[in-house]
Amino acid sequence: MKIMSIISCKIFEDEIIHLVEHDEELSDVLILKNESSGEIIRKFGEICCPCRELSLKNVEAFRFLKDEKYVDGEGLILVLNILDIAGMGKMRKQLKMKVYDAILQMSFLSDGILLFYGLCGNLFKDLEEDFRYLKCPLTLLRDPEGKIVDDCICAALGGKRAFMELIKEFRGERVFMLTPMWAANWEKMVVANGFARDMENLDESKLVFRAARYSRVAKINTGLNYQQNFESRVREFAAFYDLEITELEIDQALFEKCYRELKHSLIASV
Repeated sequence: MKIMSIISCKIFEDEIIHLVEHDEELSDVLILKNESSGEIIRKFGEICCPCRELSLKNVEAFRFLKDEKYVDGEGLILVLNILDIAGMGKMRKQLKMKVYDAILQMSFLSDGILLFYGLCGNLFKDLEEDFRYLKCPLTLLRDPEGKIVDDCICAALGGKRAFMELIKEFRGERVFMLTPMWAANWEKMVVANGFARDMENLDESKLVFRAARYSRVAKINTGLNYQQNFESRVREFAAFYDLEITELEIDQALFEKCYRELKHSLIASV
């Protein structure tokens, strides 16, 4: 029995649900219980996709996973660790600490770890090197050229080259891009990205958007429908910043590729 872990920012929870929903080879899906796990558990329930909560504060949970790891035969257990959205300054340092702590924790139980993170402003540029001593494979999201993606939008679009080609199509117009989860959490994301000091001062971000000359918001249709309020939240965002709305269609190729590569490497080693 192999154990594959995904450590992910909450912003990617829909992409993870898509992968799990369409993977018939998984023996079990476990979600570590924390302050950010409630929403993804609710969404799994809505599509009747079985999963179980697990608290690693419980010694018995550690013992269970260790026992499962050494069971003979085929099978793959997926363990999900969903972390909250973090922001600039001190919050960025806290994010790095949380991710590094999660890696150390999961490495004791996992045969492979996939991080649903990109460089995040170069915060994680040395991550793979920092954990080169781990016995289990560890990788961040990478584009078709093998390069670590810059951020969540870059990942959604398929990598840096796809992102740059899209920017060229806008012919100099400044376009702000929203995925379903970005839109669902846009107030929190605006603060996390340093456009405003806090949620109570969101009006500050209007000045930033105006100074940056944003004129349009791109609604990135990912093909996923787990977040029901995407349309209304994009309209709300556009109205708040006085932006026009344009729509983009994308697929899940990058996420499917990264997931498939690690998964197949683990299954092949059985």
